[in-house]
Amino acid sequence: MADAHEPNAGPGGPGGFAPPPLFFERMQRLQTAVACGTPDRVPLSLVMDLFAANTMGVSYPDFVSSVDIAGQTMLGAMEKLGDVDSIQFPTYAPDVLGMLWLAPMKLPGRDLPEHSQWQMDEQVRIQREDYDKILEMGWSPWFGQYIGKHLGAAAAAGQALQEAGPRWTMEYMKKGYVVFSPLTVDHPFEHLAGARTVKEFTLDLFQIPDKVQAVLDLIMAEKREQARQFVRAVGQPGLGYWVGSWRTAPEFLSPRLWNRFVWPYMKELVEIVAEEGGTPVLHYDANWDREIERLKDLPARRCVLELDGKTDIFRAKKILAGHMCILGDVHPAMLTLGTVADVKAYCGRLLDEVGPDGYIMAMGCAIPPDAKFENVKAMVDSVKR
Repeated sequence: MADAHEPNAGPGGPGGFAPPPLFFERMQRLQTAVACGTPDRVPLSLVMDLFAANTMGVSYPDFVSSVDIAGQTMLGAMEKLGDVDSIQFPTYAPDVLGMLWLAPMKLPGRDLPEHSQWQMDEQVRIQREDYDKILEMGWSPWFGQYIGKHLGAAAAAGQALQEAGPRWTMEYMKKGYVVFSPLTVDHPFEHLAGARTVKEFTLDLFQIPDKVQAVLDLIMAEKREQARQFVRAVGQPGLGYWVGSWRTAPEFLSPRLWNRFVWPYMKELVEIVAEEGGTPVLHYDANWDREIERLKDLPARRCVLELDGKTDIFRAKKILAGHMCILGDVHPAMLTLGTVADVKAYCGRLLDEVGPDGYIMAMGCAIPPDAKFENVKAMVDSVKR
């Protein structure tokens, strides 16, 4: 099932709105980088949520309570940071993460202390006998029942984002900012691993591998066509779609398990997005060093590899140069604990060794909530050298 976490507006904007020239300048910069070209300068793309709340003096409970408060807060932080080309999604509702890992979220001010990061409430919610129920009922009917039982808040958050995404995309466009990759197409492995828990699902991979694969194949049979229709319905050539990896990262699975349960599905999802005109954004958390060569099997000059700091980005560039754009990876620890001088030095190395062709400057994964503003500003300003 494809997930519209933050639906975007068209290039012309809702109601025929015409973006300012700065928007098209920034869009051209990003498109050139995606195609592994050399733009007028290296573009910049950010992911931020609670960092924006801290920057703008908004409480965490207020930020998570409303997609409009979140959108306004994130846009305000963008303006405060200065000349930023793009943000990857225009507003946020952390409850929607439940639709990825099939687990409800605990939020600050609702389930957690007010100044806490949200957390996933990971418990065994899918039992082994549920595999047979899924195979008997089909994925969508079974999933509909599961949502009603466990994910009411996640479903409501998804609806709120579908309504708010176009409105907030237009607000960013008015200011000349590009909303780069607001939509997601999720891997079926991530769903099962979240609802079974990592421990139990890993045991399933060893103890009942054929049953697990049958369920993954069933989910994929629906997801395949849904993803294709989803990208067609959005109808915006070049728009980014996260085809992400969290629990599917190679460092968590042996090559035998990864080649069977992860890569075939991931490769097909990426190819579907690319075939339908979208830009697959490979938001790959954790360590991908073992499988970087494999990414050369994906469509050339169509994908963006987004790294979080655990994968060797300099080695990845050497392997993928001319084949795939790379985005990242100023480390979260550096933005939080480092100095401005540390950030400038590392960004300089990224610009020299990963850029200037086929490269987008960015944080690793997302800007941490407690990142120092002056460090993030140093990263933003680094591309102007």
